[in-house]
Amino acid sequence: MRYLIDGHNLIGKLPDISLDDPNDEVELILRLKSWAAARRQRKVTVVFDGGLPGGLSRRLSSSDIEVIFAPEGRTADALLIRRIQKAQNPAEYALVSSDQQIIRAAEKRKMRVIRSEQFAGQMQTAPPPPQPVSEKDDPKISQSEVAEWLELFGPEPETKPAPRRRRKKAAASEEKRPSPPKSPNKRLRVAKNSDELLNQDDVDAWLELFGGGS
Repeated sequence: MRYLIDGHNLIGKLPDISLDDPNDEVELILRLKSWAAARRQRKVTVVFDGGLPGGLSRRLSSSDIEVIFAPEGRTADALLIRRIQKAQNPAEYALVSSDQQIIRAAEKRKMRVIRSEQFAGQMQTAPPPPQPVSEKDDPKISQSEVAEWLELFGPEPETKPAPRRRRKKAAASEEKRPSPPKSPNKRLRVAKNSDELLNQDDVDAWLELFGGGS
């Protein structure tokens, strides 16, 4: 279905767009793009008054929407009526306007008519237009915020590699070191008196323990 839309007439019926807004045409086109994208067969032509220099707006037009501004000395109503009269297949078109003169021209061609207030209600159910991504949608963390985060939760622990386990030698492979020889359990007789002499066995035991001169 192809839609011929009386642009400023439709804006006057929308509750959230004002004709006093200098960007009212842009706001309407954004809304219509979302509405047209809901169904691929929707093709829209929007005609506005007061275009300088007038004609097709390539900046606002897209593959689904054709935006035309009436040149100086002509009106959007006159352009819409001319397009209605020249439409080859009027049954494939729908006029969106509440202007009686335009509606009568469409009815003569058996063209479907949707009043602007009715069409405005249909647009309210359309999904909102996509918003451009701003810096608020992609916030950056400052150094002070990072420091505050670390103060609250602490730094991220570093992952240390697990220590290598030493191979245990089998008990059977371990060689037992020979234990040192035990010294002979010989006791020296201590003289009870200074006059008492050591016998030969005591002298031999003493030399064995502490060594003797050659």
